[in-house]
Amino acid sequence: MSENIPEILVAQGPLKGNRFTVPEIGLRLGRSSSCEISIPDLSLSRNHCLFEVRDGALWVTDLASANGTLVNDEPLGADSKQLRRGDRVTAGETVLALVEPGGELPSETPAAPKIDLGFQKDKRNAEGGKAAPMRLVLWIVAALAVVGAATLIIATPDETSEAKAPKELPDAVPFLNSFTFEKVEADANGIYRYALAYASDGKLTVEIDDVPKENRHVRKTATLSAEAQEALAKIFADDELYRLDREYTGVPLQANTLKSFSLHVLRGSRVFDVTIENTQEPPAFREARERLETFSKNELGIWAIQFSAEKLVEMSGESRRAADAKWDERDVQHGNLAAALAAYDEAVFYLETVNPKPADYGELVSRRQKAAEELDKRYRNQRFLADRAINLQDWATAQRELRILCELVPSAKDPRHAEASAKLLDVESRMKKK
Repeated sequence: MSENIPEILVAQGPLKGNRFTVPEIGLRLGRSSSCEISIPDLSLSRNHCLFEVRDGALWVTDLASANGTLVNDEPLGADSKQLRRGDRVTAGETVLALVEPGGELPSETPAAPKIDLGFQKDKRNAEGGKAAPMRLVLWIVAALAVVGAATLIIATPDETSEAKAPKELPDAVPFLNSFTFEKVEADANGIYRYALAYASDGKLTVEIDDVPKENRHVRKTATLSAEAQEALAKIFADDELYRLDREYTGVPLQANTLKSFSLHVLRGSRVFDVTIENTQEPPAFREARERLETFSKNELGIWAIQFSAEKLVEMSGESRRAADAKWDERDVQHGNLAAALAAYDEAVFYLETVNPKPADYGELVSRRQKAAEELDKRYRNQRFLADRAINLQDWATAQRELRILCELVPSAKDPRHAEASAKLLDVESRMKKK
């Protein structure tokens, strides 16, 4: 190994503090237990990205992951990129820093901001021991909005520049350049903020803050498919939306409360802004807003945020019990192990936005990892039996072993299933010719 090759230091994420040296044969990062850097993070693909040494330099390649890989906050895309000391690679919730062997981070990785609303019972004001005034809530709403807007504006193109429609979208679809949407609900007990931003490069970003009650902070970004971009554009295609006034303001039903919506849309040459505060939404706005929230929950996988932490813990427990049952019966049917892993994944997913995590969360992640490792082990053993039968041209045995292989990994989305299915079709085709 060349002395010029940086060392990988996990700066943020489940394996924070761990160090990795990339061998000549390379090193994979992903959810799969077969990866050299295996991380139980549902935002990672099984095989997410690859680090390898080429001509004495370190390179990273995204392995067609679902959520992509970032290098210094820039999407890696399909091309490999050479890495140097000081670079940062982001994959899911994990941030990797490239440092000198044995070196430390050049600067501390910024932690997520912690918001103290100041509503604790022992904090009194000068008006006779009452709870903190509503202006504090509004100040915090403004602070959240400023922080969120700074993030979302980055993803929004300059409206003075010429808008160019992405080539993937059909000409018949009304082109949506960008939009930002924000919903805020606040009272003396806390704040809920939900913000979305879409840019013409096809990226949709969501930010959710629910403090201090649920203490949730969600940040997710996804690149939409051409079909999803078309569906999103259709949400803003209703001309009634563009006939709305710029501002609707009313009186809150309860004192010291705030419920507001703001939407900014750039669609072709049309610019649309509307703000609604403490009053009923116009029908055209409500319809677009509801469709937009449903769309984002499905595309970004954040629909679970609608449930309370207590409910999510309950749902996770149900999934875990189902997973444990399938695990105990993993030798009864070939597909039970994959079913157990899917249920464990679901149980972990439900707890993604729950803070603090339940006491048994570590055990749950450990069981999920154990199921993944067992499935991977059985798959490799079964594939060996199938490939050996194919090499011996024992087609009947190969057919039997490949069918078992397909049962082991039944999901059509799993590339291992696709590989086994293709081999099975080839074997059965040969059997018919004979």
